[in-house]
Amino acid sequence: MKKQVLIYNFDKEELSRAKRALLPLHFSVREVTREESLIPVGFIAGAVEDGTPDTGEYEFSGKLVVMAGFLGADLDRLLAAMRKAGFGRDVLKAMLTPSNCTWSGARLYSEIYREHMQMKGKG
Repeated sequence: MKKQVLIYNFDKEELSRAKRALLPLHFSVREVTREESLIPVGFIAGAVEDGTPDTGEYEFSGKLVVMAGFLGADLDRLLAAMRKAGFGRDVLKAMLTPSNCTWSGARLYSEIYREHMQMKGKG
C-alpha cells in the first residue's frame, strides 16, 4: 500500500497548508469529503475491498488525519511537518490498522476522541 494521508474536516486554507507541509515528504494527501465520512477508512485508502458505508450515526466536525502505509519514521516526519505548519493537538491523528480499517472515518474519530478525553482525565 502506498503511503497516504487521509484528511477529514479541514477547511480550504487548512487543507492547502497541510498539502504544502506534506509535499516535501512525498506522501499522497487525500481530502475525504463529508459524504465519505461513513465509508471505511481502509476502503478509501485502498486496503480493503468492502466499501459498505457504516450505518451508525457518527456525525463529527473535528479534524482527523489518518495515515495509511506508514512506518515509524514516516509518522515522526508527518507529525513534525504538521506541527511546523501550525496544526496542534486539536487535530486527531490515527494510523490505519487491521483493527480499524473497516471503521468509517466518523467512527474512528469518535473512538480516538473518546480515548483522547480519557487520557486527559475528562472521560
